[in-house]
Amino acid sequence: MLASSALSALLALAASVTLATPASGITIELQKRDDLSIQNSDGSVNFAALEAETAHLSTKYQRNRETWRYHAFGGNDPEARMTREKRSSVEKRAVAGTLTLSNPSYAKWFGTVSAGTPAQNFNMYFDTGSSDFTVASTNCPNSKCGTKDRYDVAASSTAVQTSTYVRTNFVDGTTSEGPLVRDTVSIAGVTVQSQDIVAASSLSSSVANIDSDGMGLAYPALSSAYSSSFMFTAVNQGQYLYPWFSLGLTNSAGGTSTLTFGSFNRRYLAGSVRYFPVARQPGSTSRTYWQISGSNPYVNGLPAGSRVNHILDSGTTLIVAPTSAAATFYSNVPNSQYYSGGYYTYPCNQAPSVSFSFGLIASQLFGVLPEEFNLGYIQEDPTRCVGAVVGADLGVGSSWILGDAFRTSSPRVVLNVYVIHDIGQNRIGLAPPRH
Repeated sequence: MLASSALSALLALAASVTLATPASGITIELQKRDDLSIQNSDGSVNFAALEAETAHLSTKYQRNRETWRYHAFGGNDPEARMTREKRSSVEKRAVAGTLTLSNPSYAKWFGTVSAGTPAQNFNMYFDTGSSDFTVASTNCPNSKCGTKDRYDVAASSTAVQTSTYVRTNFVDGTTSEGPLVRDTVSIAGVTVQSQDIVAASSLSSSVANIDSDGMGLAYPALSSAYSSSFMFTAVNQGQYLYPWFSLGLTNSAGGTSTLTFGSFNRRYLAGSVRYFPVARQPGSTSRTYWQISGSNPYVNGLPAGSRVNHILDSGTTLIVAPTSAAATFYSNVPNSQYYSGGYYTYPCNQAPSVSFSFGLIASQLFGVLPEEFNLGYIQEDPTRCVGAVVGADLGVGSSWILGDAFRTSSPRVVLNVYVIHDIGQNRIGLAPPRH
């Protein structure tokens, strides 16, 4: 952790850098897809949406695990390969680019990304829990890709076809497949060269008619295309003065959600930043997810589980614990009961005080408002509510997964924090957001 004077200097520098950003973000009004809401309009739990989200996560993390194991034990570690690659010489560096995000559902955040020359624009979901960049191509029929905008490889003068064909999992756990193309990609006024793109010729039906595609922001070891994600490519090509990207998300009316590349925006911070090393995947020398080790949940001020890794994943709304860890957690919640499918209930009028610590010293707790721990009441007994921590074994060992419920800030979310992802020093910065 930086000394306070050094941290103050860093924050001041970052603030001046943000103000000097050469390109303004693209702002889209926040939207919500009611069919994906975890809570019904009457306040009861939408179990269909909740179970679908859990199933999507299961598929996504299973695929990520298979990809990581292939790289780790197949001798092809893309993170190591990326660090060996010669960085391109780029004379002009972008200081920072801030992109304003929109939320069409409770789970997914998107903004505008362009690919190719001339630029072809796409709405993109940004997912810190995966690493591939996928768009629907003109070779994908409506029966497979629905109404999505199409990426026309032939129309781009900078596109290069490769001999690689990939099948990948992205954002909500569904699958896509298609050839790997390298092309220019731009976000918020910053352009990288030869970014790997999966030009999908087929998408699963669950995402075919959603008007956004997916861009992963996790480490390259999770990429089924053996690729660096946009930020890693930009850093390798010297596009940013600072190798950071940061997320500040909100569901509140009139609020602005931002994804900032190359810096963090001090005006969205209400306190100092605490930094934590990115934990490596157990049993591997590679980093995979943006995760913090030695982290712990608390209930009513007391530890409610073991210190384990916590994964920060913007591609889901949920807070997910392994089934045994969820049972331990709820054993500390007064009058809680197991419901079904990894969900637990508790008396609606007795919401516990829930918080999380990060790192080996629990000097700061990031708290969950008691009323926000409530996912909704169960229809058979309106006095009992479903807790926000869900139990599911997703192939990540003892790790917990903290989704948008951890990152966002509004009257409708569980816990709030501004998150800084530092690629250069492989660390995560957490700070309370300014409301």
